[in-house]
Amino acid sequence: MSFVQHLRIGRQFARMGVARKTQFRVEFVSQIVMDTVWYATHVSVFEMLMLHTQSLAGWSLPELRVFLSFLFVSDALWMAWMGKSWHFGRDLKDGNLDPIRVRPASPIFLYFFQSFSLEACVNGAIAAGYLVWALHSAGILAEPRTWLILPWAIALCWWARVVVTVLFSIAEFYLVNSDLGMFAYELFLGPIERPLDVFGRRVKQFLLLVVPVGVLTHFPAAMVLGRIGPLEAAAHSAWLVLLGLGVFRAWRASFRRYESALS
Repeated sequence: MSFVQHLRIGRQFARMGVARKTQFRVEFVSQIVMDTVWYATHVSVFEMLMLHTQSLAGWSLPELRVFLSFLFVSDALWMAWMGKSWHFGRDLKDGNLDPIRVRPASPIFLYFFQSFSLEACVNGAIAAGYLVWALHSAGILAEPRTWLILPWAIALCWWARVVVTVLFSIAEFYLVNSDLGMFAYELFLGPIERPLDVFGRRVKQFLLLVVPVGVLTHFPAAMVLGRIGPLEAAAHSAWLVLLGLGVFRAWRASFRRYESALS
């Protein structure tokens, strides 16, 4: 199926999402408020913490602001397009995955990207604004290198978000009704909210190369800040692409275990 066809389907998902949210305006506003409070809480924790120390695992306050901005940018993509992943275990158990078998596009795309959230676009704008301010705070906003690396870093963290979400859902095929996908997400939520340099070398490599949650925040921030060289960034990006393709292949193979509610 062509890339253009996926874009057309995504556009229809977006239209349906906008129509749905315009009918529930209170929910729309409340979701924006809740996410803004979530952003403010994370920012205030680091801002207050850095009042008592010069650095955290070698990261200064301006660098931590860049780190947080990638957490927000990554979360905005997940909230905008991949909120359906919260319901994957239930849909699998109830046999509600029949529509994605029709193959007008990739089953992974059809399921995980079907629920577009309009309010997450507002959150994305907030995240983008904080990212620009964080880059200014770090003194690298006007550097040409920053604007060369930044699109690469954002694309990498978004790709990692998709890979990790699909990866966590695979276990659900083998242990139905276990909610292992959500358990794994909650388990690894902590590490992505702090620089991986607080962990030992083996844990850090595991969170970058095996279960790549570190690529949601730590790695792209380190790329933009120049803490990682271009060759290392390119090698890691190539590995993440290969890992993602392998995860998608494993998901499609596991999908064969799915039993329809009509079977």
